[in-house]
Amino acid sequence: VDKDAQAWKDELKRISDYVAKLAADTKIECDKYSNDVKFWAEYRTGIKEFTPWLVASEKAATDGLTKPADLNEVKALHEKVTSFDKACLTYLKVLDAANEAAQKMTTHAEADGEVAALRTRYAAVKATSDEWVKKVDVLLKEWTLLDNTVTELNSWVAKDKSSEGENQFSLEKMESTLGELKNIFKLKETLVEGL
Repeated sequence: VDKDAQAWKDELKRISDYVAKLAADTKIECDKYSNDVKFWAEYRTGIKEFTPWLVASEKAATDGLTKPADLNEVKALHEKVTSFDKACLTYLKVLDAANEAAQKMTTHAEADGEVAALRTRYAAVKATSDEWVKKVDVLLKEWTLLDNTVTELNSWVAKDKSSEGENQFSLEKMESTLGELKNIFKLKETLVEGL
């Protein structure tokens, strides 16, 4: 092979090797880009689902709870607060899934900042939810105790009448039961005011 022809062949091989390497590098970068697009879409979908719930929950936390007037309203409030707390846990999983998708991207500094800000806001809502659950659990327990004690007292007074229609119960027992009722009622009122 002629010296000039060999030089052209060597140059052609160098260019061919360079193009093959460039094609391989391009494929690797395209794969990274393709995965980043997929993970970015998963991340944005999670954030778009989480953010409206967070805004509504922040508003609900700011508005506070309604003050119940009877045992049925306390039970309804307990159900509402329990559902709110379960929603908090459900939506935390949505935020965690979005964060996991973001961590798989090549660069995720912007996503990390956004997730950190959302976690801070979520923590405030969850703290309010935990406080509500604790308060309403105690309120439900005390109100149920009050209701049961009143029912017990009424049945006790009704059945303690003799055949002549006179009451056969002791004043000491009635005073202690009424004192207990008074204490439970005060505690219930304090709990309602604390909502």
